[in-house]
Amino acid sequence: MAMTTPPLQFLVLQTTILLLLSQWDFSHGFAAPSQSWKSVLQPTSSTHWRLCQDILIHGLRRDYRTIIMHNSQHEPPALALSSQPSSQPSLRVGIIGAGSIAFGTASLAASLGHDPMIWSPSGAGTSELLKCATTTTTSSPPTSASEQITDSIMSSQIQSTGALAQIFNVRIARSPKELVQHNDNILVVALPVNGYKRVMEELAPHVVELIMEQQQKQHQQQAIDDGHDDVLMHIIISSHASLGAVYFMQLLREEKQHYLQRKGQSQNQKEQPNLNDDDVGVRITAWGTTVITARKTSGTSVNVLTVRQYVDFCTVPSVPESAQQCHQEDEETTTLQPTMSSSMSRQELLADGYNLCTALFGPHFKRRKGGLLAISLSNLNPQNHLGIVLGNMSRMDPPPPPPPPPSKVGNEMMNEQTPDTTIEPWYQAKNVTPNIGRLMEALDRERLDIAKALDIDVRTIYEHFSWSFHVPMMRKDNGYESSSSTEMRPLTVSEMNQQMHHHVHNDVLGPSSPDSRYVLEDVPYGLVLTVIFGRLVNRPATLHESGIRIISAMYGRDFMEENELLQGLGLLEDDVPSLEKWREMAYSGCFRDG
Repeated sequence: MAMTTPPLQFLVLQTTILLLLSQWDFSHGFAAPSQSWKSVLQPTSSTHWRLCQDILIHGLRRDYRTIIMHNSQHEPPALALSSQPSSQPSLRVGIIGAGSIAFGTASLAASLGHDPMIWSPSGAGTSELLKCATTTTTSSPPTSASEQITDSIMSSQIQSTGALAQIFNVRIARSPKELVQHNDNILVVALPVNGYKRVMEELAPHVVELIMEQQQKQHQQQAIDDGHDDVLMHIIISSHASLGAVYFMQLLREEKQHYLQRKGQSQNQKEQPNLNDDDVGVRITAWGTTVITARKTSGTSVNVLTVRQYVDFCTVPSVPESAQQCHQEDEETTTLQPTMSSSMSRQELLADGYNLCTALFGPHFKRRKGGLLAISLSNLNPQNHLGIVLGNMSRMDPPPPPPPPPSKVGNEMMNEQTPDTTIEPWYQAKNVTPNIGRLMEALDRERLDIAKALDIDVRTIYEHFSWSFHVPMMRKDNGYESSSSTEMRPLTVSEMNQQMHHHVHNDVLGPSSPDSRYVLEDVPYGLVLTVIFGRLVNRPATLHESGIRIISAMYGRDFMEENELLQGLGLLEDDVPSLEKWREMAYSGCFRDG
């Protein structure tokens, strides 16, 4: 159908759309005017003009974000789709990983005005971003050991849809050194846990080198008082599993000694500040789960399914949390009114896990009693995925094609139609049936029993589904909200999953291959540590251990022996540390000798 709009009406409507777009914050609604009418209507903003034409031709039924992304591939863009809160300083944050969670985490940081950089350890995750990247020149701060370094940094854009609808700029690191040098000493590990070991070993030398050079420079400038424990870098692990924080801290301590040996220095030399074994100038914050759920839709786009209401966390090294501290932080998180992060200096933020996470990602963080012990038992994905996998393995594992009948040979075999052995797509939450839900609840009771024996505080499976996927934990007994009945009852896990599928619409397709992270990552790196904790406090995790053995039998391998992190810490041996040493580790971030 040809457009019949008169030219004058076309221009008026086009101008109106431009004005609306110029004042629209795609995450939060209309923003305060930040551009003059003249700047909005400049003809150089041809992306806006083409967008208006597309809207007039196709109507508002078309997804305008797709139009913006399409146009921005031909012209470097200029739509700011997220606004930075005026009270919050912008931080450069380096994100390790380039999968769904890394992209989604970068989107959340960018939506709050921060400047994310992504590094793909293999390079594959950022290859599409690099195809349309631009180059900017930047300088890393000078240190006492090296002159100021000028580098070319690659920048590109990611389209984020779903819960975070925006297009945002992202810097791309091409090496771990580039990632460490060109951020505000803040790193976020957003990798599958079975990739932690190799990547942490690759990062550690660059982290220690930067810290030691900055420490030396500050010492020369007399910026550090004797005996003052200065925090120079903060590393966030999303989501933490298998004592990854302990493994990383151990690597950093060892790498510091190697650095001093390479420099021909002793840790006891007086001119070196803060060089005791326990001080590497780093804080590590461990999250019990990711702050978002997401699916990567292409090499340059991500669909953010949810931003979780609460994420459990702890920071090491630290002192045991006080009840007053937890209560104050819970109040801030519940009321969405963080009081500290906007007024803190960068150095203060680096030393404070709660306020740093809140500054970067919003008020979603909940400190748990028990430090790393609590966080290690707060990641419910492995136990939940065990129930899903055991109940749906035939949907994940397509059968091989059958051999031809023995009576058919030669041309008859060639003309035989190949049988269809594909498996149907299936929704994960929809297929959490009552029986699978009861298995997941029984697995959770085992975990809660272990937590009680350890005297730590962890979330329940019901809190997990409610806080992560925004479904209620209670319902009216007859199921009808409009009913006059006031009787309430808890929802079962199966019912909560049906809510996700039918009402909240944040269900996802289940795994379509046996090579799923639900098995290869969650079984050795998630379930095994729960079994170790159960043995430690004489609360056997019978269902967890049985699940590991069943999955191992299915796959023809021993998943109990495939955890590289626990192997590296010596925790798969018969002689594990005492419970007292585990409690000390929960706050120090390391197992001490002796």
